[in-house]
Amino acid sequence: MAKIRDSYLTLLDKWLYHGYTLQRSKMTDEQKLRTEIVYEVYQIWLQNKQIDPMNITRQVADRKYRQMIEAARIDPEMKERCENLGIRYVEEGSMEIVRRGPTAIYNDVVALNHIIGTYTAPVTNIEKAKVLHASDWLITHGMQTGDGRDVYKGADLKMRLNKEFDEREQGYEDMANADFGITSDVSVVKPGQRNYTEEEKKAFAKRFGLTTKEVVDLVEMKDGTFGIAEDDTGVEEEQDFFDENDNLQAP
Repeated sequence: MAKIRDSYLTLLDKWLYHGYTLQRSKMTDEQKLRTEIVYEVYQIWLQNKQIDPMNITRQVADRKYRQMIEAARIDPEMKERCENLGIRYVEEGSMEIVRRGPTAIYNDVVALNHIIGTYTAPVTNIEKAKVLHASDWLITHGMQTGDGRDVYKGADLKMRLNKEFDEREQGYEDMANADFGITSDVSVVKPGQRNYTEEEKKAFAKRFGLTTKEVVDLVEMKDGTFGIAEDDTGVEEEQDFFDENDNLQAP
């Protein structure tokens, strides 16, 4: 099956973009005919997105062929064009016209698909807004009329549109459950960060008046701040006098 040429699609784009007549384009007679057929099918598609492209294209081609061959009876230029394109009656005296071949129809649909993809803007957000509005209408209408089924349908539609309002779909779960990697040279390293070099640790120690060992022993506190690791030698921490007095009961 002969595939449609990219050079034709380029000419088709130029014709659609600039809006000049086919007579002024550099298309061949066959390409001009394809363009006429495809553009008519495109107009039909704009009115009804549920059409069968192959079937509608064949119907449009049949009608186009009949119009051309009837015009050729009185128009010498159209007669010459029909002869060049092989548009004719099946046999002399017959009213049946030779139909457009399956390969040509196939390539017509390819061209149609190209036009739709190129000149139809994405409308995802618009369609989503329509569905959201419909869900609101169902809920409001159901409440006003006391129809619980409409309320349920509207709420169900809204839930599905918003993916059951699952925060995991929005990435919150990954953010809340971010783990921390514990290393030997730096106590806490968040994912995506690198370990400190010896020079960086020394600079850090100098800046905050710490020893290099104290920098290595830094741990992240529960409140997100950094502090010195608690001494694990087993020596009991000295009781603070004011803390002890705070616990005394008044006589």
